[in-house]
Amino acid sequence: MNSDFLSSLIFSVNVTLPTLLLLLIGMVLRRRQFLDDAFCEKATRLIFNLTLPLLLFFNVYDSKIDYADQLPLIIVAFLGTTFLFVSAEIFAGKFIAEKRERCTFVQSVFRGNNGILGLAFCVNAYGNAAFAPASIYSAVLIFLYNIYGVITITRSLSSTKVRFSAVFFNILKNPLIIGIVSGLAMNFFAVPLPEAVVSIGHHLANITLPLALICTGATINFKTMGRGSRVISWGVIGRLIVAPAVMIAISRLFGISGMELGIVLLMTTTPLAAATYAMVRGMGGNGVTVANIIGITTIGSAFASSLGLIILSQLGWL
Repeated sequence: MNSDFLSSLIFSVNVTLPTLLLLLIGMVLRRRQFLDDAFCEKATRLIFNLTLPLLLFFNVYDSKIDYADQLPLIIVAFLGTTFLFVSAEIFAGKFIAEKRERCTFVQSVFRGNNGILGLAFCVNAYGNAAFAPASIYSAVLIFLYNIYGVITITRSLSSTKVRFSAVFFNILKNPLIIGIVSGLAMNFFAVPLPEAVVSIGHHLANITLPLALICTGATINFKTMGRGSRVISWGVIGRLIVAPAVMIAISRLFGISGMELGIVLLMTTTPLAAATYAMVRGMGGNGVTVANIIGITTIGSAFASSLGLIILSQLGWL
């Protein structure tokens, strides 16, 4: 084993091991009955509505941002996600006979849990330097996830047409979008904040990733994994193999390398977003299929991220 491969392996392990350990802690705490569904549900609401928006806000507010440097990442996020969405819709229309399963597969391909696991991977890999570009990249993805998610669910599970005005209004109300956009605005105009506000904000923001990962681990149910149709297999392959390959290819076309390419990889090899379960089940879709894909990709994302980092490092792209 040469030294370059060994260093790549050590780097990939250092990125994914902290996340895996926190997921494992959540599994153990759930098994020992320290955590239950009610706690995880309330904690998730707290994270989504308060601590994660604060984390994203301070990520960009505290950073020195060269907005021109972020443009390639923004373009890649838009083009790559759009390509994955359209391709998955075409594939689902041709090969998935049961219409109500199509939206689950489509979202598995383009929609990842970048706000929590993706950000955790990026911070583990690159430290504070990754906060600003990862947050901006995440903001673009959140916009697209909401739009494309509503479109595919409506096409699969509803007889009504998509109301884009309602979709846009819901995006504007998204706490994560509010946190990122307000952080960018206050960073750009150099608006000062009282020291006490900054201190409290950072304290709240710092609990986000550990708490979110522990709750994610606590919700993993191995008993339900492996049950269901081939849509599960296709969704897992699309999430952990196809999506990263497409996003890396598009990134390379735009000359992206180094930390930025690592961010694209780590954001893309995340599991299917947990919000998909509530959306699909609420519209009458197959919740078992979604839960299976979320569970399998949550475990698989750590290994996919590690393998991707090793490959890109060996190619000299990182």
